[in-house]
Amino acid sequence: MGDASDAKKAKKEKKEKKEKSEKKEKKTEKRSREIEANGKGDGGEGSKKVKAAAVGGGSSGVAAYPTFDTFDATPFDKAIIARLSSTFPSPSAIQSAAWPAACDGKDVIAVAKTGSGKTLAFLLPMFHRIENTRGVVEGLVVAPTRELAIQIQAECEKFGAEHGFQSACVYGGASAHDQRNALRTKKPCVVIGTPGRLVDLMSQEGVLTLSKLKVIVLDEADRMLDMGFEPQIKTIFGDCPAERQTLLFSATWPKAVRKLAAGYLRDKAHVQEIFVGEGELDGELAANKSISQRFIQARDHEKDEHLYKLICEFPDDSRVVVFANTKRRVENLSKTFAAEGFGTVSVHGDKTQADREASLKKFVTNQCPLMMATDVAARGLDIKGVTHVINYDMARDVESYVHRIGRTGRAGELGAAITFWNPDYDKQCTPALCKIARDANQDVPEWLAKFEKTKESKQWKTADAKL
Repeated sequence: MGDASDAKKAKKEKKEKKEKSEKKEKKTEKRSREIEANGKGDGGEGSKKVKAAAVGGGSSGVAAYPTFDTFDATPFDKAIIARLSSTFPSPSAIQSAAWPAACDGKDVIAVAKTGSGKTLAFLLPMFHRIENTRGVVEGLVVAPTRELAIQIQAECEKFGAEHGFQSACVYGGASAHDQRNALRTKKPCVVIGTPGRLVDLMSQEGVLTLSKLKVIVLDEADRMLDMGFEPQIKTIFGDCPAERQTLLFSATWPKAVRKLAAGYLRDKAHVQEIFVGEGELDGELAANKSISQRFIQARDHEKDEHLYKLICEFPDDSRVVVFANTKRRVENLSKTFAAEGFGTVSVHGDKTQADREASLKKFVTNQCPLMMATDVAARGLDIKGVTHVINYDMARDVESYVHRIGRTGRAGELGAAITFWNPDYDKQCTPALCKIARDANQDVPEWLAKFEKTKESKQWKTADAKL
């Protein structure tokens, strides 16, 4: 009796799954026909157009998809639409632009400013396209840092829970044994991980197999390809089926990295490039205009006093991230301000994963509203309610500066960034710093502007030896 009952139940589940899959395909096909028929889809006055171009420039052969300006316009499951509608007023710009092409199975390069909702822009189309077969990895998200991977999985669990989407998160700095067991016991259909740990688990027979993968996502794609992760990325893509869908999401997309990424995408007829907001086809870096930028001239021995005054001036409900360039300086600042009675945490590369997660939790819950950090926290972390970012030390390059200040002013909120500029060794960065500020409609103080054309102001770098 038990065997017959189980067989009947399995047959029913298989039928329901097939019906759901067919319904989903019909909805997507209907949308595709609208696009092919007139290039307008719904064609309303509020319908926005998306820039489409092949990798490397020129025409991609992909029609510019109409945007999904409401959640009801998407082909997502009703439960997901209901959750979205109860959480957000409408899709963000990158979501409304990326969802149509991604749901239609196109490879996508999507570029938008930080805090713009990129995570759901790739997760929800992935849910739409995979079958959720237990024990078969159909979706893979590759992220450059542990923190970002953990953050993505949290969103994956939040929006995939209603449909039983099992996910697993794997990353360095934590027990590989525990992560292997999680893969074997949870049998996830979606895996999120960092490049090194993914390659490690893929090399172990029967632990992580990508032979049936349908969708692969590179989040912070420019950073992974441009900062030395290419060997691991190449290995990962080498194990993926040729017909998988590839989604590349990032805050920037420089020409050199776009050329490098072309090798991971399908033919040009299947690639949609999307640039939203300040993004341009040349991938020029831009700061979020919702962030006010302020500069204070301060030598090293003056910085602590400036920092103390600023933090005391901020409203009581402020949440502040202070960036420094060395782990030792981060720890010293944390101890100094903790001794003054401030709720302070520190985040840097020497912290264990457990310590970093505990610190982030205290910061997110406002138990400790002051975080001292190195650049390990500068990209990917999407912490709501960060009101101020302070660059105690100048960022090592212009990209790091933009991504540091991008921890505030997220998801449509206003933010403030304050940078200490040291006349002893920060002159090199002045031209790029002033350009980033002006491009974001920020005022550049006269004392800073006068250093734009001095002999020292040739390239952005920091004197790490002096820190």
